[in-house]
Amino acid sequence: MEWRLFVVFFVLIAGNCYWGYRYYFAQHNKNIDGRERMEQLDDIQDHWLQFSGIALMLIMLLTPLARQALEGAS
Repeated sequence: MEWRLFVVFFVLIAGNCYWGYRYYFAQHNKNIDGRERMEQLDDIQDHWLQFSGIALMLIMLLTPLARQALEGAS
């Protein structure tokens, strides 16, 4: 069970790094005009928020199961 929780935390961290990189790249992209850049940044923020929300819900759902598994192993 610890591995499941570890995988969820890893996906959360890796996903946030990915969306942070995408946001940083879109913010510093000089090949597009300001309006298109703002649209891309808004789109990335929406996807980033959806990803983070789902990842946090998975963590909240798996935490009680992990706690039961750890208490049962003691």
